[in-house]
Amino acid sequence: MTTNLERLHQQAEAGAEVGQPEERPPFDRVAALQQVIKENPTLKGAEMELRVNQMEAVYNRAVVGPATAQSIVRRHMEKTQAQRREMAKELRAIGYRGRYASAGEVLDLMTEAHDRALDDTRPSARAILRQQVGEEDAPRLATTKSRHLKSAMQKLADHPTARLMEAEGMRTARDVSEICKSSLAGGVAALYQRADVAKRLAGLTDTQAEQAREIAALKARLVALETRQDVAESGEHWHDVAKRMRSEGATYGSIAKATGQKLDTVKKVISRSK
Repeated sequence: MTTNLERLHQQAEAGAEVGQPEERPPFDRVAALQQVIKENPTLKGAEMELRVNQMEAVYNRAVVGPATAQSIVRRHMEKTQAQRREMAKELRAIGYRGRYASAGEVLDLMTEAHDRALDDTRPSARAILRQQVGEEDAPRLATTKSRHLKSAMQKLADHPTARLMEAEGMRTARDVSEICKSSLAGGVAALYQRADVAKRLAGLTDTQAEQAREIAALKARLVALETRQDVAESGEHWHDVAKRMRSEGATYGSIAKATGQKLDTVKKVISRSK
């Protein structure tokens, strides 16, 4: 048996560059054709030639010499693709036909999901699909991915639920990507999760706004009470205070708040003093 070291010496003596791959024989189309006929006796001329061409392309792309990560991945990917083609062929032979959701079906599904996303009780993707495509196809479609999800999400960007999610930071490009890369059932579930968070955030915002309004009203009342207290402690009659404040440019409303009098009463007192 020739060792690796001996093989390198032989290459060096023959003038071959060390580390370079050895020259391979050309692709044998006759042998490849015989193999194709043996493995697929029902193939016709054009199909056999196509298969041989594919085998030749794979042969010419194969790496001779030390294996690399790329060559290993490519070899296994080619095997996987060949297995998938064979599986599809066998499925067609028994009459099986794949069922995938159309663009319209995906849009209808996501529209219903957006309509119900903020409800207390919401249907699952499978439940929505049962109403749209029937009991037989719903389970299969719910567990499959769809390239139409992204388009549906784009078309629903102006939906009230989508606008709320975007306003609360729950419809970023990453959020949409997470929704679209899932199965139909997973996409609807991801939409519901983000809608829940957006709903809670919006509720907190409304509560905070109401609290801010209440605090502002309390502060205004406190200022008015302090002003009235100052007026009372000064010993001046409120008529004199009103006239002085008016001469300083104060409005009737601010005078009424400061003196604790009605607006009409303040106007009458000031008008009589002119």
